[in-house]
Amino acid sequence: MTALVMNACTAHYTVNNKITTIKSVERYSLRYNAVADKSDELLLILTFSGGGTRAAALSYGVLQALADTRIALGGEQRRLLDEVDVISSVSGGSFTSAYYGLFGDRIFEDFETKFLKRNVEGELALKFISPSSWSKLMSSYYARSDLAADYFDEILYEGKVFGDFQVPWLPLIAINATDIALGTQFTFLGDQFAPICADLSSYPVSRAVTASAAVPGPFSSIVLKNYAGTCDYQLPEWAAGAIRERLVNTRRYQDANTLASYIDVERFAYIHLFDGGISDNLGVRFILNYTAQADNIWQQLKALDLQNTRKLAIIVVNARNRMAIDFAKERQSAPIIDTIGLISSIPLDRYSFDTLDLLRRNIKSWEKSMTDGRCKNFKTATDQKKTDSDTPDRNCAAKTYLIEVSLDRTPAESERRKLLSLPTSFSLEPEDVDLLKAAARELLSASDEFQRLVSDLQ
Repeated sequence: MTALVMNACTAHYTVNNKITTIKSVERYSLRYNAVADKSDELLLILTFSGGGTRAAALSYGVLQALADTRIALGGEQRRLLDEVDVISSVSGGSFTSAYYGLFGDRIFEDFETKFLKRNVEGELALKFISPSSWSKLMSSYYARSDLAADYFDEILYEGKVFGDFQVPWLPLIAINATDIALGTQFTFLGDQFAPICADLSSYPVSRAVTASAAVPGPFSSIVLKNYAGTCDYQLPEWAAGAIRERLVNTRRYQDANTLASYIDVERFAYIHLFDGGISDNLGVRFILNYTAQADNIWQQLKALDLQNTRKLAIIVVNARNRMAIDFAKERQSAPIIDTIGLISSIPLDRYSFDTLDLLRRNIKSWEKSMTDGRCKNFKTATDQKKTDSDTPDRNCAAKTYLIEVSLDRTPAESERRKLLSLPTSFSLEPEDVDLLKAAARELLSASDEFQRLVSDLQ
């Protein structure tokens, strides 16, 4: 008993390190992710949704399909997968994105056996109840999510930290969680770690992935220490301006206010992170938040040194399922278990629908903004005398593509019902994993927007 108490006193979650200058975290951003090997004309972004192993498998299938898709850029044949610039992920999708960001094509060799076709949920449950874990879990500073992070580190991430993401030919990985105190998205990138003067390069990837998937209840919060005020961080001009203008009903003001909240270290001494799906189950808000920082997307692309972008493509991988509602056929009151599940899923599904609808409406205006900005830059002094109604030069016109890979778009009804009924858990039958991988390939291939992108890249 004495040994248990002593171990409980010493067990502690991994504390993030402090920085004195934000230069050490600046490279973890879109601005510093330009790769000479990739075309600077195509900005390709993937978003991986939440949904446990179901989401991880669907995302994995999309990576496989992109690896098999050949395009022509710069006069040479390439894999479309090699042109991915950013992957923004949530919950189950973060397991796939983080593994690919660390190990590249190795994901196609061992990710299925290490994670997708493994009873992760059962193994974690055994760890939670194992006597060997009791001493740690008795500590006030080591809880279920800390144990889960250590487990994920053991089976998947091999002690890797964010500094290991800096592989030149692999995409920027944006792992999203939710700051439960502020109710806002928290992204493991330099822009989020700079306000709290925290080092990202030494932070374990397994803890970020766990935070992204930490459903309240089964999991505890992942905790970050706030060191605000100990480094040279200043609010960026867009945020300072938004706070001065105080247009409280704008997204820019709300995002700026969230950023400024972290400077109040007395009130937010520690940041408690839970499942990213609480604030955005699609990983799409990361993109919308970035574009809201400027008046239009062209301004933001220039600020990020991405003004050569002619094609902006976003592939949204949505692994949402559909809960059983058999009780709707019955006369008696709905079962309590079904009711509890639907109470949590209905707001999430509605919010995801609105988020995706907002992206659909924005992407066409982004195409115009990019075209106007590029064509204005390319005009000669004579061209500048032309009216705004002139048709832009085809060489400067931009194109956008929104490609949706969603299980509810599965053509065959029987297969669609099967896929939508798969549980949100970290354990699936191997044949269900194979079914999800095949569905990803089929859905991508059937997308008119995807075929348009591939055709435009030939």
